Amino acid sequence: MRTTVRTRLQASIALSFASPAAVSARLGATEVPADIAGWLGRLHALIGVPFPYLVPDEGMLPPESIRFFQLDKAWVEALVDGAFSIGRNLAPAADTAATVPAALNPSLVLDQVLHPQVTADSRVAAPLRRRRAATMQAGPLSVAGGPPAPQPWYGFVLRSSVVTDYPGLGVNIYPKGHTPSDPGATIILLPVRRFDLLGEKSDTLICLVEGEPYHIDIHEAPEVLHYGIDTYVPGATPTATKVLRTFTVSGGKITWTGITDPPVQIGDTFRSAQPRVVKMAALAAKVAAANGIKSVNSAEMGFEMTEGVGKVTFVNRSAT
Repeated sequence: MRTTVRTRLQASIALSFASPAAVSARLGATEVPADIAGWLGRLHALIGVPFPYLVPDEGMLPPESIRFFQLDKAWVEALVDGAFSIGRNLAPAADTAATVPAALNPSLVLDQVLHPQVTADSRVAAPLRRRRAATMQAGPLSVAGGPPAPQPWYGFVLRSSVVTDYPGLGVNIYPKGHTPSDPGATIILLPVRRFDLLGEKSDTLICLVEGEPYHIDIHEAPEVLHYGIDTYVPGATPTATKVLRTFTVSGGKITWTGITDPPVQIGDTFRSAQPRVVKMAALAAKVAAANGIKSVNSAEMGFEMTEGVGKVTFVNRSAT
């Protein structure tokens, strides 16, 4: 009698997994705990995945190279699914197999119910690199005014001495039609899910971005902004030049009108005893003369002399 009741109970439990609808009815709303979603999110961003799984052969990423890729959705889903495999053991026991439909695969049925939600939650919980300009919209683009549709992930792996020589590299990634080069367009920065080194003191970094990139800027850290000149030849009287931006001043408004052509000679603004030190008053007078005004203030001086950070741009001509 006891064996018969147990057999019926086992069969009843097994039949609960007979279809996705039966599983959904018993589970109700699926909610992935935040700590688990966070762990899976890091896995979704390939954090902790061994390097040989990312670059199986050194010939695919030789020194001083960059490789762009699209993250295979099926591969990532298999990766997340594998994280659950250690606790998956839903096969019916041999003594209850006769009471369970032959087509029943409890693990497969449960996966059909849970896996889409788990995968979606892990994507949302993946790390997000929050370095965006305040004046720019953060993508991806919404669809018909609704919430953003799930986007495929793209990325690149960079192996170069630049990675170690210039710590603090940054990246800005734009979709097609929304770059700083598109007149009148809304500038959109795609969400960067990962941008870090593949190992301590490594010369290789990985970037993952949500959405298809078109315009990619890899640049030095913004804090390296500095005053600079264009050419400098040392000597008792150095030879130095600077291309200045010309502007007009009307009240509190400054209007940029162009650049000086040829560049302004500023070698005589350096100290004779210390030819690497510039006399700022003399340099300011040169800047003012180039613009036909009596003097310049600190803001105008910064406008003229500040050099942007080094930047390399890649354009994906096949982007849609």
